[in-house]
Amino acid sequence: MDKLEKKAIRKLKKEFEKLSQENQDQAAFYIDRQDDKHYVWDFEIENRRFEWVYVYETGIIVKCTK
Repeated sequence: MDKLEKKAIRKLKKEFEKLSQENQDQAAFYIDRQDDKHYVWDFEIENRRFEWVYVYETGIIVKCTK
């Protein structure tokens, strides 16, 4: 695991911990994805699909709901 990947996971985890404990417990995670520019968490809570993308270049997290 490289430095950028570790930072992305740390930031995503910190953001995830802002959710209620109930939502954290209900979350069903899918396989993490990454490429040269992004690290992606894909999970589901109460039949809603979430995709959180950490952008390496800017250090921001983009949150999408499907």
